[in-house]
Amino acid sequence: MPRRTFVLALAALMPLAAAAQPPSHPAHPHDQPAVKSYIPGLEQFMSVIQSEHAKLWYAGHARNWPLAGYALSEIKEVMSDVQDLVPTFKDLPLADMLDSVITGEIAGLEKAIDHHDGKAFDAGFDKLTAACNACHRATGNGFIVIRRPVRPAFPNQDFAPQPPR
Repeated sequence: MPRRTFVLALAALMPLAAAAQPPSHPAHPHDQPAVKSYIPGLEQFMSVIQSEHAKLWYAGHARNWPLAGYALSEIKEVMSDVQDLVPTFKDLPLADMLDSVITGEIAGLEKAIDHHDGKAFDAGFDKLTAACNACHRATGNGFIVIRRPVRPAFPNQDFAPQPPR
């Protein structure tokens, strides 16, 4: 490219380059626009727990202990998020209520899963379900009733134990 053409092309691109520069930072930090971060509402957290609750049942009922352990760990993780992000609900200590479920019913289910004890799993699952419903009643949401699932909501997931690979 001849030097003159290069200089003309560069001169033509200079205004575009200037327009593409990021805006300068405001002189004062309080002049910065607030960054909004998304925190799911309690209902979104509970929907995930309900989904994992169903998967937990199907995995445990099929005696697929690794999958049951995974589903239970997902429930614990979401409960922990709720404790951190929504510690109170309707002026009730939701974090403390969930802590009692985690240290009680969930701990019992972990033990049943670790020991591959189907009978203890079934009983523990029913205790977890009862604890969920008790919490719903305590928070004025007794109209939300959780139970053992009766048909899989996840027709694309195989809950049967898989051979080791």
